[in-house]
Amino acid sequence: MRTRRGAPGTGRRWMKSVTWETAMDGDRRVCTACGTSVRTYRYRFHPPGSPMFERCVGLAWCSGCRVYSGAMVRVPRDQVLVDALASLPRERRESLERSERRLVGHLDEWLEGQGSATSS
Repeated sequence: MRTRRGAPGTGRRWMKSVTWETAMDGDRRVCTACGTSVRTYRYRFHPPGSPMFERCVGLAWCSGCRVYSGAMVRVPRDQVLVDALASLPRERRESLERSERRLVGHLDEWLEGQGSATSS
C-alpha cells in the first residue's frame, strides 16, 4: 500500500523538479507518473503599488509523488488571488514564505481541508 503526503515515519519530502511532466485529462491536469490531479496556487510577490505587481509566483504540485515546480507567472492587476496564509500568525507565515518545500506542504494540507484539487 502506498503512503501519501509523507505520513510520520515515511521520510517522504517534497522535491522540486524541472522535468516533472503533467498532461490534460478532460478539464484537469494530472501527473503523468501517478495520475493524481495537479494542485496549483498563485500568490503576489510585489506590493500593489509596484509596477511588478502582475508578476506572481505560481506553484504546481503532485500530492501523490510529492514533486512540485514553481515559476514567475503573470496575473492581471485586477484579478484577486486567494491568500491561503491570511489567517496564520505573522511568524508562521514568514516561516512558510522562506521555504518553498514547507509552503507547498502547507498548501497541500490547506487544499485537502478545502476539498479542492486546485486553487488560485
